Amino acid sequence: MISTPIRRYGAAILMLLTCAFSGSVLAKTHTATTSHKAPIIKASSSSKVSSKQEYSRNSAKSSSLPDLRKYPSGTPRKKAFLRTVMPYITSQNAAITADRNWLVSKQYDGRWSPSERARMKKITQRYKISWSGNTRKIPWNSLLERVDIIPGSMVATMAAAESGWGTSKLARNNNNLFGMKCGSGKCPAGSGKVKGYSHFDSVKESVDAYVVNLNTHPAYKSFRKSRAQLRKTDQEVTASAMIHKLKGYSTRGSSYNNFLFSMYQDNQRLIAAHM
Repeated sequence: MISTPIRRYGAAILMLLTCAFSGSVLAKTHTATTSHKAPIIKASSSSKVSSKQEYSRNSAKSSSLPDLRKYPSGTPRKKAFLRTVMPYITSQNAAITADRNWLVSKQYDGRWSPSERARMKKITQRYKISWSGNTRKIPWNSLLERVDIIPGSMVATMAAAESGWGTSKLARNNNNLFGMKCGSGKCPAGSGKVKGYSHFDSVKESVDAYVVNLNTHPAYKSFRKSRAQLRKTDQEVTASAMIHKLKGYSTRGSSYNNFLFSMYQDNQRLIAAHM
């Protein structure tokens, strides 16, 4: 017959073995559950990235305007259009601001290095201002009236209005976002291009040509005068202040400006979010 102390000792050993076995099973179950959850989180994350990429294919790296008709009309297409054109608009205004600030800094400086003379010559040529090369006879008023930004929101609104948010045939075939016609009346021949209108190799070229046009063409002299007046009174040059100052861009006259202003107001927040 087994004595009571021995029986109690055996029961204790059995209990310890049972606890150890149960702990091992629980540990394996927890490990298996953890390893099973990780792939689910990963798959969910990659799914969100793909959805985001679907609406992020238009970027500043693309030289030509992509086919924006593949996006649903409304906000998705507008966002795709703004993602495409806004980097060029912002870059153009940054370059203009840099030149303008440099001109202001040199206005009362009598010392000019060869590189500074070269820069001044390049600016006067770009803005179609006659300059003899004499640093004592620089047409400062004309320069500062022309070397100035076009408000980014205004440029974006006009590009959207003239190109149907990038879907018009002129925009798609000519990279022409602003309905610009050839200055001489004749355009270089190009297969598939819309005849009678300027065509550009890239969206950047289209934006650049538009800005130079407004800053140099005699037809927009009053626009530049109004902008210069804002500068003199230390007021900000904004889209809301300048859209109605643009005269002669369309044969529709003031009704065109009213249309642009209404379009700007409707899309102001969306445009601002992409600047």
